[in-house]
Amino acid sequence: MVVNQTARTADAVDGSADIAGVIDQRELRAIFGRFATGVTVITAKYSGELFGVTANSFASLSLDPPLVLFCLHERSSFRAALGVGASFTVNILSEDQRDVATLFASGADRFLKVNSVPGRGGSPVLTNSLAYVTCEVTQEVDGGDHVIVIGKVVDTGLLRREGLPLGFFAGAMHKLKPYQ
Repeated sequence: MVVNQTARTADAVDGSADIAGVIDQRELRAIFGRFATGVTVITAKYSGELFGVTANSFASLSLDPPLVLFCLHERSSFRAALGVGASFTVNILSEDQRDVATLFASGADRFLKVNSVPGRGGSPVLTNSLAYVTCEVTQEVDGGDHVIVIGKVVDTGLLRREGLPLGFFAGAMHKLKPYQ
């Protein structure tokens, strides 16, 4: 891909990035927000306590061996439940689970308001999700103000054969509309 240097220089002049290459964080957030993702709730159990967080930074990493990754803010309380060997479950939300995504993004008493069952390693599986992937942490990588958590898949489940995933785009959750 060829980048139009004239356009990039014009952007630098208009203040979105200076000539020295400093990136405006608000612009970068807006640009990253233009990439549509799915919405997940990542869960874990540690020392008898249940943890959960909404994340759209989930991705498959490898099929052989089966690996996934997600990114978590370095100051997240969820980090207490992680570490090499710890279990976590990625619950892939359906389009009708916006309330669940919102609850795990900032709510209290999260697990009292959702149906879940203990998964392998004790991390909760949200029973109304589309699917889940349970993993064991193999590595945590520094990623600036986030940590990149890499996990080996140890269990999976397709909970609902019908339904569309919940999407995230431009800072908001959306229902997907299939091509007709």
